[in-house]
Amino acid sequence: MPLLLVQIALVVICFRCAYHLIQMVQANRQPILEVLYQASILIVALWLFLGTL
Repeated sequence: MPLLLVQIALVVICFRCAYHLIQMVQANRQPILEVLYQASILIVALWLFLGTL
């Protein structure tokens, strides 16, 4: 049960980061550090999620 909750949380984190990245790329002004931060969270969350499968 705890592993399932962690996987669900990682999926939610991945979707939220991807959604936020898409919004930031579509915006006129792109703060590069914020884009890099969101991308790094997405990469780490995906890595952890794939490691739990």
